[in-house]
Amino acid sequence: MTLKTNSDFNMPLAPLDDYRHVLEPGEHEAFYFLFTSPEGSVFGFLRTLFDRETVLELVALRVGDRVWVHQQRTALSEGPVAVADASGPSMTLACREPWQAWGCFFHSTVQEAAGENVVRADLDLEFVATNAPALYRFGPYLQAQQDGRLDGRLQVGTKEWAGELLCYRDHSWGRRPMGAAAGWTVANALEHFYVVVVETGGGEVCFGRLATPDGQVVPVHAPKITAAERGWRIEDPEAGLGTWYVQRLSPPLKAYLGPAGQEAVRDAPSPGDLYLDELGPALFSSSEGKQVIGFLEQMRRLSWSSGC
Repeated sequence: MTLKTNSDFNMPLAPLDDYRHVLEPGEHEAFYFLFTSPEGSVFGFLRTLFDRETVLELVALRVGDRVWVHQQRTALSEGPVAVADASGPSMTLACREPWQAWGCFFHSTVQEAAGENVVRADLDLEFVATNAPALYRFGPYLQAQQDGRLDGRLQVGTKEWAGELLCYRDHSWGRRPMGAAAGWTVANALEHFYVVVVETGGGEVCFGRLATPDGQVVPVHAPKITAAERGWRIEDPEAGLGTWYVQRLSPPLKAYLGPAGQEAVRDAPSPGDLYLDELGPALFSSSEGKQVIGFLEQMRRLSWSSGC
């Protein structure tokens, strides 16, 4: 499969695009909030993934050196879609104002990823956007990405955090082209740049955007992400992005993806898995000494084939 992309983030986004869509057979829709405390000691994500008949909800939290997980797939009730609601059975994702504000709540148990310990987790968080959303198309799939803040509290067992969390969200829908890539890297220095480099059988495909010093927002041109001492180097001089260095603030969360709609957070692969996804908070440092907190995601295919 050829992965065609459109990185024109000026493609129009209507308020209704931030609500749930009516899906055709084979289509999926995902709502995703990735967050971290400023120093990276507490981070995780909330995610719901819909097809026409089910919703998969995923919660992954790293608190200190322990990872806690909740994952559950549930049949959807019949009837009209509650468009402003993207909730699962234990997670509430409620749109307050399209492309501006969401409520994110979870009250249930989580299990330690590396063991059998189970504790109560409570998250009461409100998302507020800090920039406009950008819309990208890759193949038959649309992805809207946006930076923001989550304010509120979370508690996992006896560990509690209250205040403001750094966050970015992604809302995507359509037919997911699983298998079209050998891997990809997503580097998001919050409110500075969002760079995606996808490795395919035919070479690299790139998309994203960056904020210029004069306040403009421009598309990436030909970003390069290469290994460097203790991390990676990112640059896109033709788009005006100078050299930045990125290193992880904490060991990343691990998730495994299979065919479209199949995802799980765990430490080891299972039969049918296609990709290993590693993501978490990162420190971005410019060659001029500026530092920004953001996120680094790296996905690699477990068994490459040229088909989908």
